[in-house]
Amino acid sequence: MTSVAVADKGDFKDKQFAETEVADKVVEQYDEEHARVFYKYVMGGGGFDIHYGCFRSPTDTVFEASKATNERLLTFMDWTFPVTKDSYVLDLGSGHGGISHEIAQRFGCKVLGVNISPEQNRMNLEEAKKLGVGDLVKVKLLNFNDGLPQDWSNTFTHVISCEVLCHAASKPAILKELKRVLKPGGAFIFTDIMGAEGADEKVLKDFTDRNATTKMARPTEYLSELRTAGYLQPSFLDFSAHLVYYFQAMVDQISKHRDAMMSEGCSEEYLAKWMSSLTSRVDIQKEHKVFAWGIFTARVEGHVY
Repeated sequence: MTSVAVADKGDFKDKQFAETEVADKVVEQYDEEHARVFYKYVMGGGGFDIHYGCFRSPTDTVFEASKATNERLLTFMDWTFPVTKDSYVLDLGSGHGGISHEIAQRFGCKVLGVNISPEQNRMNLEEAKKLGVGDLVKVKLLNFNDGLPQDWSNTFTHVISCEVLCHAASKPAILKELKRVLKPGGAFIFTDIMGAEGADEKVLKDFTDRNATTKMARPTEYLSELRTAGYLQPSFLDFSAHLVYYFQAMVDQISKHRDAMMSEGCSEEYLAKWMSSLTSRVDIQKEHKVFAWGIFTARVEGHVY
């Protein structure tokens, strides 16, 4: 009976959530023990970066690909508005803290993570201490769909976020909130998994069946919403071509680490559902290219340095 209950957790088949539901489902997707095990192996590759990756060679694993994404994100963040030791970065949906740790290590600045998962937050801070950046990396338990604290206005030089806004109850609302907390000239850098332009929402079903989302955005929608919210120079660098390789790498991770994941609490049914979904995702992306992904940059009005 227990294995059936665990298997059902994080299974969102035939569901797309209302704005009031999505936050609780995000916790279910990521903070259950078996889910943390799954993402550690299948997206993190044993690391702390639970997001999509850019491939530099045919032998890259999910770990190397995710690290390549981090390198591009940090570079674009610095290009959009220089990052110095005096910068203060908000990591929205900080997860296990992989990006936060790299920002602190690379630039020597303070980073505040905002994340809805208590266990992920504990792991984040524990790893930050191990890496010697525990004094720079902090995290706040917060559901950003409820808004950000009012006293954060004009606080951060940069906001960064990786595959988080797909879980936002209202994308226009969170974009406005993030602009509010940025200092003049501040930069907003993010990635997200989206539907390709013109993709039918029904074709994206294999993703929404496994992820706590409302409606998936499209790249042009984000660019339009950024302008409407008052951001300057919004841009999108399209890395959608990397998705099919990453989806396949996730399938390979399940095959390679199935026994280890089951020994750590993932049920056979849970893994089978993921394997089916990801295999379908590979085929759909190869044939129809219905998913989009890449890096967005924008800034708020103010000086450029």
